[in-house]
Amino acid sequence: MDYELRIRPNKEEPEMADIVCGDRIVSLPLVPLPETFLKWQLRCRRANVRFFLTGEGEHDFAVHVGYMGTLNPDGPCPLNIAAKGVGLLPRRDIEPLAREIEVLIEEGLAKGERETRAKRLSFLLRFYEETELDPYSFTTIEIFAKTTWRNVMHDPRCSVLFSSYRNTSFLINGVAEVLGPGTPEYRFVTGLHDLFHLPRSGKRREYPAVYRIWAVEAYDKSPGPGAGERLA
Repeated sequence: MDYELRIRPNKEEPEMADIVCGDRIVSLPLVPLPETFLKWQLRCRRANVRFFLTGEGEHDFAVHVGYMGTLNPDGPCPLNIAAKGVGLLPRRDIEPLAREIEVLIEEGLAKGERETRAKRLSFLLRFYEETELDPYSFTTIEIFAKTTWRNVMHDPRCSVLFSSYRNTSFLINGVAEVLGPGTPEYRFVTGLHDLFHLPRSGKRREYPAVYRIWAVEAYDKSPGPGAGERLA
């Protein structure tokens, strides 16, 4: 990695992100995610899980797909865009939640995907209904360690666009913190992924890392008179 990322004063109440590269420091003010964005995320995620449980009701999977832009200095174009599966993080108690998820995954691998599907989905619904979520960041897994990975190793600044066919769209600019195996965030995020996508091979995969994306700016990108309005 070409830099060190420092979140200060702490990750519980973050105010600044310092990108330290030798004697050069780029400091970026951090902001809370807009309430409208978080409400949209939670409303749709709850509806999506209920749809998977019952096969009924409205659903919108756009909350899960973020189009992540990173700086690509070695390519013919300065930007790279990749579609990423995006998740939300709990504000606290991440390790107990990770342990609970891992137990459910082991049960699913032992008893079968179909036999444990309702129990695993019920955990997801309870998570989105009862857990206080982190208001400053969201997350995604690095799966293939190719262009996005190479770019983030050089510069953590990124943009993530969410766009729904229901005329809702948000752009979050931020910095990507790289968290590897053994960190609570890695265990939680990869666990939540495997809980929903139970490994067909019967063995969990180790991913290179997860990104925790801290918000620097947020914009409303929904079509209409407010398009492009800065929200945070």
